[in-house]
Amino acid sequence: MTDRRFRRLAAPAPLLVRGWSLLLAIPLLLSACSTDARPPLRFRPDGTFTMVQFADIQDDQELDPRTAALLEAVLDDIQPDFVVFTGDNVRAGPETPDDVRQAIRAFVGPVEERGIAWAVTFGNHDEDHTPKTGWDKEAMLAYYRSFPHNRNQPSIPGVHGTGNMVLTVAGSRSGAPVLAVWLLDSGRYVPDTLAGQALRDDGLRTYDWIRPSQIAWYVRTSEGLEQRWGRPVPGLMFFHIPLWEFHLMWENRHNHAVVGEKNEEVAPGAFNSGLFAAVLERGDVVGIFVGHDHVNDYVGDYFGVRLGYAANAGFGTYGLEGEERDRMRGARVFRFREENPRAFETWMVWARDYGIG
Repeated sequence: MTDRRFRRLAAPAPLLVRGWSLLLAIPLLLSACSTDARPPLRFRPDGTFTMVQFADIQDDQELDPRTAALLEAVLDDIQPDFVVFTGDNVRAGPETPDDVRQAIRAFVGPVEERGIAWAVTFGNHDEDHTPKTGWDKEAMLAYYRSFPHNRNQPSIPGVHGTGNMVLTVAGSRSGAPVLAVWLLDSGRYVPDTLAGQALRDDGLRTYDWIRPSQIAWYVRTSEGLEQRWGRPVPGLMFFHIPLWEFHLMWENRHNHAVVGEKNEEVAPGAFNSGLFAAVLERGDVVGIFVGHDHVNDYVGDYFGVRLGYAANAGFGTYGLEGEERDRMRGARVFRFREENPRAFETWMVWARDYGIG
């Protein structure tokens, strides 16, 4: 939204000074707690619900201070009700499990200390450190779930991937869900061969894809919500690697009200998974948002479903070329109104708006 005004924020105080050290002392026994026991997400009394998406932090235990400043500035300015980190949260740098824990604490700390509910999805780089640390996505998921304000749920038996889940957001005056938040694991990379055939490394077709078991889980869970509440529950879906439909929408962008920038090729999974067709048929998901392609931020209406990117939030990874390298570090904001959650607003906020970078 071009007419939105932004506050210039002072540099954030160190985390330890701001009380985060107390949270770091909470025993990991909390990992055994179910997020189901934590307070439900709910629209505010004024009928609004606000989310922030941070994509591609992609850093290690020495988090770039500009990334930390961006997280703090966005959280203080937007004051969201829920935050989602959509994968490539940690990169290859950690050498030990303690390094992984420190890397995670570094970027979730600003959210935790403000008492904001949050969750993560996984990207293709989140296990780059695993051969050294032994921490795979399941180990990281257990650690994420140990934080008091995290809302991730355990992986679902029989469903491909780690941490697939749905959260519902209740109305301001009732327990009935007004909004659903779907989080999927879009995987990492394709195997070296499929059906005895090598996969060419062409830079676009080596990424993983949403699997049939995930789609089947989404469909039956969506149907279950509709049966329980007597109506479809509108929702947003988040994961890391874009669908092929992101590319198709851009190629026909004048037909789909596309706004924003495309500064690198869309890098979807190796195969078109069929997820978008399932979403169209169910009719409840009104938006699908991803990360992965760091310097794309476009969003459009693709046959009634908004598809969009959040440009990357992390300063420690690639950006644009030359002097504009850090121009597209930012976060995506979503604003819902209880009376019509399908007509949500979304916009980007940028590090440069806060004097960072």
